[in-house]
Amino acid sequence: MSQFTFLQAEFSTIYESAANKAVDAVHPDPRTACFYARRALELTVNWLYKYDNSLELPYQDNLSSLIHEPTFKTLVGEAIFNKARVIIKLGNQAVHSTRPISVNDAINAVRELFHVAYWFWGGDNQPQTHS
Repeated sequence: MSQFTFLQAEFSTIYESAANKAVDAVHPDPRTACFYARRALELTVNWLYKYDNSLELPYQDNLSSLIHEPTFKTLVGEAIFNKARVIIKLGNQAVHSTRPISVNDAINAVRELFHVAYWFWGGDNQPQTHS
């Protein structure tokens, strides 16, 4: 059972990237785990922009621009914003860098993703945008 099971019923695509891909790859393939953590974050952020009317689209629709948009930062708060930045950084390193990606990097990416996903799902008493 995955620690991301709470996403499975309503957000199966995010769950698939987070649980079946990122979590399962942490030890055998940390690079892949970081990549899929970033993908799960991107799916989450795109979902928020699609369904939360308080968010304004920035001039570019890449993940970095989306999370740096002021309405997004206001919605998620500083802690979630910083966790998203860590996931993006580790995911980008996994894809673009030739340096080895450590198991610790993968654990960090998945841990930060869990916090973002739990917030997204409504577990931190945040407004539940998915209901």
